[in-house]
Amino acid sequence: MVFIPRDPVVQNQFLVHDSSKGTTATAGAAVSLSASEKVETVSGSNTKPYGFLMQNVKAESSAHPTGFQLPGDLGSSDAFTGDPVGVAHLGLYDTTHYDTTQTYTAGDQLQVAADGKVTPSGSGNELHSDVVAVAQNTLDSNAVSAGRNLRIKLLI
Repeated sequence: MVFIPRDPVVQNQFLVHDSSKGTTATAGAAVSLSASEKVETVSGSNTKPYGFLMQNVKAESSAHPTGFQLPGDLGSSDAFTGDPVGVAHLGLYDTTHYDTTQTYTAGDQLQVAADGKVTPSGSGNELHSDVVAVAQNTLDSNAVSAGRNLRIKLLI
């Protein structure tokens, strides 16, 4: 998954992934505050969007000791369950973490669907009524199925 900043943005580095609310999360997922300085992926109408996750959150390997990292994990921007994570607010981003059952038109207001993905307002897949971003490019069904980047302007 891709979540790339394209314009100066506000980044919150003082939050931690809430390991009691899930084991993994995807970069670009909308997150909500779940406890004091903790975030979780938006999962329903009771979890109000707060920002967007800037990195993947991976579960630690159960085959290795706690805190062990494989060579491929070293130097990676991915976080592990319960680690500090970056949360994006405002700014422009390219993302591939969007509702692939929909198409997008530049100017579409976007809300949050399952797994913290953005979806166009009125799609029927929204978890609640908060508009969190605006689409800046158009993706037809071919572009969506090809996994092209959707450029979004964050409003939260």
